[in-house]
Amino acid sequence: MGKNRFTPGVALLAVLAGCAGTGAGREMQGAAAGEILHVPLTATRHNTGRIGSAMLVSHGGDTTVTLQLSNVPSHATRPIHLYTYIHGGRCEAMSERPAYELTDHVLASPLGWPGAIAAYRGPVTLTNVAPVSLGKLRETPHAINVLTAPADGGLSIFCGNIAG
Repeated sequence: MGKNRFTPGVALLAVLAGCAGTGAGREMQGAAAGEILHVPLTATRHNTGRIGSAMLVSHGGDTTVTLQLSNVPSHATRPIHLYTYIHGGRCEAMSERPAYELTDHVLASPLGWPGAIAAYRGPVTLTNVAPVSLGKLRETPHAINVLTAPADGGLSIFCGNIAG
């Protein structure tokens, strides 16, 4: 009794707190600047109460876009299909037609289980590649728009502004 126990959960919280204090969630500094960008995604009225983020990673002339979403609307059919688009403009005023369609992969996976089918309700992830450099995306305002499957109404459920 009286001994301090350092459990793995406490260790994870300590690491996360340390990262938050050092600004690890902000744009990377130095040689890596411009190669990785974190974009918070805001849930739309069709998906209230949910949270999400997109990680954009530059690979030469392409950009890998990985979505991590807390959940999708309960009416979305399972397995979960999500359609991701990059539009010119900002979420508040996007171009009508997307500049880039990230629809090579639409089947979401349970977070932490890459390749598994997201047939349950819970956090999901999805990765696609945009045929444009991250630098070009950042030159002018762009927005990431995440929609449900056409069978589910093709509703916009998350949107995030790529810093211009």
